[in-house]
Amino acid sequence: MDKLSLPRPGCCKWAEGDSGSYTFPCDARIEPGVSYCDDHAAIVYIPPEERRRSRSSGSGMSLSYRRAA
Repeated sequence: MDKLSLPRPGCCKWAEGDSGSYTFPCDARIEPGVSYCDDHAAIVYIPPEERRRSRSSGSGMSLSYRRAA
């Protein structure tokens, strides 16, 4: 079994990889209680206004496709 890879304490938890073999390449420092740096949070979290807008517009791009993590 490969060594388990965990995010470094106090660093962004952005993961890359597949099926349990993840790496945590982002070493940006984060505030306590926050999971991602600002750049990765912008990818992971979709603001409620944008979710409502995408549901009502029927843009064809599903939320699961747009969600990166």
